[in-house]
Amino acid sequence: MEFEPYGLAIAKGVTPMVVLLMYVFDARFLKMQQKILVMVVVTTTSICGVSAAIAAAPTCRAKKDELALAVGMTPIFTVIMMIGMPLFVKAVNMNELIAGAWFGGTIDATGVVVVAGEALGDVAGKTAALVKMIQNMLIGAIAFGIAILGMTSAEEKPNDSTPRLSELWVRFPKFILGFVAASLLVSFVFVPLMGLDTVQDLLKQTKNYRGWLFCLAFLLIALESNFKVLAQQMRGRKPVILYIVGQSFNILLTLAVVWLMLSGTLSPVPELGS
Repeated sequence: MEFEPYGLAIAKGVTPMVVLLMYVFDARFLKMQQKILVMVVVTTTSICGVSAAIAAAPTCRAKKDELALAVGMTPIFTVIMMIGMPLFVKAVNMNELIAGAWFGGTIDATGVVVVAGEALGDVAGKTAALVKMIQNMLIGAIAFGIAILGMTSAEEKPNDSTPRLSELWVRFPKFILGFVAASLLVSFVFVPLMGLDTVQDLLKQTKNYRGWLFCLAFLLIALESNFKVLAQQMRGRKPVILYIVGQSFNILLTLAVVWLMLSGTLSPVPELGS
């Protein structure tokens, strides 16, 4: 059996449970006053880190400082996971297929996921990248859901005004449309016309340019960040606690689901496509 259905189950089955756990943990224990910040941190932790934060921020009208806080926390823990998880896998002699799927479902940044997977081998690298790409597809759906939630919430509707469709367009992060358009072009136009090998070579040649554009986005976020406001938001370290609890649950739950699905215990071990 092909791996893709397993990847869908891993990436899209665990994420909603992580989101729910983080919201419940905040409501019962942390009780953070900045609910928009909670929304951004939850999205960042449960999906794919910085990209998810940038997608969630405009839909819930997060301030630049709230976005900067979520973006700033992510790389620190991502690097720790990139180093620590492969070491753990080697120490327990974990199967590459299981390890790659585990990395793809938990480590936030796509590039870091691939690096962590390839540190173990080709199978782990391909599996990690596939699971993470499937998980990244949730960004659009989550952003759309947050926009709807924000439009219909009582706090966002002065004088009980009826939300308009134009407001949904204003809130929705436009870069997601570019993401979808680029994916469709590569899948159904470039690959059939140019061939997969040519497209992959082209992506390798443009990797540095894409990296610089990503760095520019971070720079622009930093220019609008206020460290005094960030310090106030960090009082009590609640955002960090929320992130650590959510990510810890994500790591453990994903490992359990991946092992059950890919170890041959409940279903046949899938074949990873070329």
